[in-house]
Amino acid sequence: MKKLISIIVPVYNEQDNIQITYDELKKTTASLDAYDFEFIFTDNHSTDQTFAKLARIAEIDPSVRVARFARNFGFQKSVLTGYLLARGAAAIQIDADLQDPPAMFGPFLAKWEEGFDVVVGVRGQRHEGTLLYHGRRLYYRLMIKLAGEHLIADAGDFRLIDRSIIEKLRLVDDVHIYLRGLISSLARNQTGIGFDRHKRLHNESKFRFRSLMTFALDGIMAHSSLPLRLAFYIGLLTACGSVLLGAFYLLNRIFGDNSGPEGFATTQVLILLGIGLNGLFLGVIGAYIGRIYDEVRSRHTAVVAQVLNFDGSPEAVESSIRLAQRVET
Repeated sequence: MKKLISIIVPVYNEQDNIQITYDELKKTTASLDAYDFEFIFTDNHSTDQTFAKLARIAEIDPSVRVARFARNFGFQKSVLTGYLLARGAAAIQIDADLQDPPAMFGPFLAKWEEGFDVVVGVRGQRHEGTLLYHGRRLYYRLMIKLAGEHLIADAGDFRLIDRSIIEKLRLVDDVHIYLRGLISSLARNQTGIGFDRHKRLHNESKFRFRSLMTFALDGIMAHSSLPLRLAFYIGLLTACGSVLLGAFYLLNRIFGDNSGPEGFATTQVLILLGIGLNGLFLGVIGAYIGRIYDEVRSRHTAVVAQVLNFDGSPEAVESSIRLAQRVET
């Protein structure tokens, strides 16, 4: 009996790419005749014709399963939902713009058959600006320093994960999830395969600079308390600096000429410094408290509005995801 492999494709406003992506995925998987495949598209509440095109494809091909969200829940939750809906012995996530080549499915599966439970695509050549390219490289290496050696530099979300990893993801209840780091931390035997990214087919990337910065901060805060530690060290240095500044003004008063208004410089510097540091530290602490609050509220991973080629209603599909994440250990 052939093993079933789930292909996870998160989409948002990809009407120009859907048909091309589907055709390429079917062409690639047809050559891997040792496996059966299902294709799970998670539509993050697209506002164009993406869902309509997926509906036409799903009507013809029962191996295509579509879950459309009631609103945009973000890329990470879209990918996570796809994993939780997967029925395969392994799952491969790929973006709908085909910058990550489906031709890597074969090498991924070969490594999986060797016993690796996570096979990561390691990006080589990328078609992007020099500043963004080097910024990404610096970030990945910073994350390795902060989170540990289990992370692979220059690795994105394009990867294969074994069924055992999917079952572990079912036990995770994290609102601000950072899947790349989480999956790598759950792996027992992980490896990476290098590849060159292609140019995007149509439209522009949905990840603007602000989205990239939010994504990067989520990764740092999900795997490290570095911002809190930095706040402590800056506060300590500021306290020491205040003592030294006070000593300087005291010595200047005793031995100097004391030109200028009495206490003006000291008062202004200390007030401004104190206000700035308080704002910084409260912002850092507030960010962490906000994340704790989100976790305590225990919101849904995603609200499913419509499903195609799934057994049961959208409510039943959503409930299965929700209950999977509430299994007691």
